[in-house]
This record gives sequence, structure tokens and C-alpha cells, in this order.
Amino acid sequence: MTYITVKKHTVRKALSMGFEKVFDDRGYDAGAYYIKDGKKWIFDINALKQKQNIFSDNELKELGYDVDTYKSVAKELDEMSIIYQDIVIEDGEAIYLEGGMYLYPDGSIR
Repeated sequence: MTYITVKKHTVRKALSMGFEKVFDDRGYDAGAYYIKDGKKWIFDINALKQKQNIFSDNELKELGYDVDTYKSVAKELDEMSIIYQDIVIEDGEAIYLEGGMYLYPDGSIR
């Protein structure tokens, strides 16, 4: 069984919230990170903690990461997620697209 999920901590979301792109080879997003008011955008807090070898949100804050914004975005209810939250797709099942067309697991559309 496959569940449909929506990522919330995206580049688009960071930019829409006023974060600015800063080029840096060590950045998460292909050589860049995003910053606003001196705090860095977090894409995945658990992966970041693991990479930095730290365990608390406060340690991330001390390193200049915007933990508060990360948590507020995580709480936002995505309208489409709510509408489609009960959709489940069985493995190997075709997905209806529109106009009588289906997307099959082999990638074909019929």
C-alpha cells in the first residue's frame, strides 16, 4: 500500500516566506542555503541533526538554524493533503488521471 505525502519544507516555501538564497558549496540545495533575519532555513530537521551530530533543537538554534519557522511550517495544514488524506493506492494498482486515462505501474498511460 502506498500513501500520498506532501513535502512542506521546500525551496519554494522558503522563498515565499522571504528567505534569500545564499550560494555555498556546503549548502543542502545544490550549493546554496536560504537565510532570513540571520537564521537558516531547515529542509529536514532530523537529517540536519544527524549530519551535525547533535540532538536538540536548541543546539540547532545556536548554530543559526530557524527551528521555530520549521516547526510552524510543519504544523500548517496543507489543503490538498486534507482533501486527499484518505487516498490509498494498492501496490500495482493503476491511478486514474483524467478523461478515462490511467497511469499504470509500468509507466504507461492508457
